[in-house]
Amino acid sequence: MIVRDLYIDRYDWHLRVFYAVDCYYTRDIINELRAIQCPRNNLERAYRNMASCRLNTGLTYSNNALRETIMVIGTWSSPAEFDNSFSHELRHFTDHVAKAFGLETGGEDVAYLSGEIRRELFPVNKMFLCACCNHDKDIEREICRCKTLKKHAP
Repeated sequence: MIVRDLYIDRYDWHLRVFYAVDCYYTRDIINELRAIQCPRNNLERAYRNMASCRLNTGLTYSNNALRETIMVIGTWSSPAEFDNSFSHELRHFTDHVAKAFGLETGGEDVAYLSGEIRRELFPVNKMFLCACCNHDKDIEREICRCKTLKKHAP
């Protein structure tokens, strides 16, 4: 499991992201959710989700009063599924901030927030998006082809 903390100054909001979480970490995540006063019904749903040990799942809970969010990206079956899970959970997070601040969910403020978070977390995310990490030969060939083209570019 990898943990990254991100403070969004503009909204005075703390986001904690847990990556590669499997069912072994269920209790740890539940304790993190309790620390930001997650209600019992949400804790129970989170527990069931995490204890199921399924791939390609996640969760996001925000306490708007505390301006604290826990985002969990469970283990995934491919780089594409990682990206899908991350995008899904990020959308929940940006919706929470938009609601808390009365922002238009399709507006520029939310789009900038999403982009800024992706930029800040890219150093971690790129590890999971790398085709080298999966053994898909077609993707590896395409990356090698792209590298070769770049070497020969003027």
